[in-house]
Amino acid sequence: MRPSSTQPARWWFITRKHPPALGGMERLSYELLTRMSLRRPTTELVLRRRAWALPLFMTTAAARLLVGCLKGEVAFVHLSDGVLAPLALIARMFRVPVGVTLHGLDVVYDALAYRAWRKAFLRGFDVYVCISEATRAAACDVGLPSRRLRVIGIGVNAAIPSHGPMRETDCLLFVGRLVRRKGLAWFVRHVLPSLARARPQLRLVVLGDGPEREAIISSARDVGVADRLVWPASRDDATKELWLCRATLCIMPNVPVHGDMEGFGIVALEAAAAACVVVAADLEGLREAVAEGRAGTLVPAADALAWIRTLSELLDDAARRDQAGENARRYVLQHFQWDAVVDAYECAFTQAILARHLRLVR
Repeated sequence: MRPSSTQPARWWFITRKHPPALGGMERLSYELLTRMSLRRPTTELVLRRRAWALPLFMTTAAARLLVGCLKGEVAFVHLSDGVLAPLALIARMFRVPVGVTLHGLDVVYDALAYRAWRKAFLRGFDVYVCISEATRAAACDVGLPSRRLRVIGIGVNAAIPSHGPMRETDCLLFVGRLVRRKGLAWFVRHVLPSLARARPQLRLVVLGDGPEREAIISSARDVGVADRLVWPASRDDATKELWLCRATLCIMPNVPVHGDMEGFGIVALEAAAAACVVVAADLEGLREAVAEGRAGTLVPAADALAWIRTLSELLDDAARRDQAGENARRYVLQHFQWDAVVDAYECAFTQAILARHLRLVR
C-alpha cells in the first residue's frame, strides 16, 4: 500500500526535450504537458538546459520522484523518451504505472553499450507509445511486448498561416537537424546541381544546424552550388513559419542509416499546414507523416534521378503546386490536431493505470 498524502495523486511528466529548444520531440513534450495540465492535476519535471546537464537532471528528477512516491502523490509517470527509462525503476518500487514515448532512435540505436542499456532499462513499462507504425515495428524487432505498444502520432499547430508573403517560384526549403539521416549532404551533392543548372535563380534555404553542417558546405563547394545555399541567421518558430509561407517546396531527402531512423517527421505536417508542398523520402515514419497523395509526395530514398524528376515537375507547375498545397493543408488540419493526440495519450495512460490495478487485485 502506498503512503497516504493530503495531496491528490498526480500524473507526473518527465522530459529532457522542451522549448525553447526546437524539434519534434520538444514540440510533442510542450503540447502534451500544456494540454494535459488543463485536464487533470499534473507534475512536470523538465530539463530546460542543454544536454550536458542531463546527468544532474536525472539525479534531481530521481530524488523528486522518490519523495513524491513516498508521499503517495504519484498516480502515473510518463517519460518523454527512452533515454529517461532508468527513472521508471523508482516508480515500480511503489507499484506506480509508468509509460514512455518511443521516437525511433531510442529504439534502434545500435551502439553496444546502448543495446545493453536498452535491455536493462527499457523493459517492464505499462505502456509504450510509439510515434509511428515504423517506430512500433522497430520496437517489436528489439523484443518489446507488442500487447503494450500503442501508436499515437504527432499533431500540428493549426495557427500556422497558409498565406503571407508571395510564395517564391524557385525556393527549396529544408528544416531540421543536420544529421546524416536527414540526407541533406546527399541531396546537395547528387540532386541540387542538376536542378541549379536548369534554374539559374534556384536557391535552397537551410533552417537547421548539427554535425553535418560542414559536410554539407563541403559538398556544395565540390559540386559548385555553394552560392545556392541560404543560411538564415535565426531558426526560431517565427522564422520557420515565414519560410514555410515563402518557399516553393519543402524537401525531406532522408537516407537510410543503420542504427538511426526517422520516427515521424513533424516538419512534413508543419509544411502542409502552411500549404507548402512537401517532397519527402519514402522511408520509415515519413510515410505516415506525408501520407502519399494527401499531405505531400513521396520519392524513393537516395534515388537522385527520381528526386530530380519529381522536383522539376513540381517547380514547373504552379497550378499543381497550389492545389496540392491546399489539399495537404486541409488533410493535416483534419487528421493531425493536437487535442486528438492528447485524447489518445490520456486514453492510453488511463488504460495502463486500470490494467496495473487489475493485476494488483487479482
